[in-house]
Amino acid sequence: MWYDIFFVLLLITSVVSTSLVYFSLRRINQYENFIISVQQLVEYSTEHMKKVDSTGHYESDDETGFFFDELKKLQSMLNDLFEPITEEENAKKKEK
Repeated sequence: MWYDIFFVLLLITSVVSTSLVYFSLRRINQYENFIISVQQLVEYSTEHMKKVDSTGHYESDDETGFFFDELKKLQSMLNDLFEPITEEENAKKKEK
């Protein structure tokens, strides 16, 4: 009799913990995808600003140079956040 109660409690605990882990991982993946999209946006903005400022006048200016520097800091922070994906890992993901 006691093993039936133990089995039911174990089953309920397993189901609840499994579902919590599943939903937590799904939420983490959503946040990770959002951060990656922000990283790509910042990278695109930095590249586009460098093309616009090909002579370097805006970047050396005090007021606009501040924006350039902060954008570079933000991009380096986002680049350090995740491990870079190699081309082999990228190919494996595309195959799946």
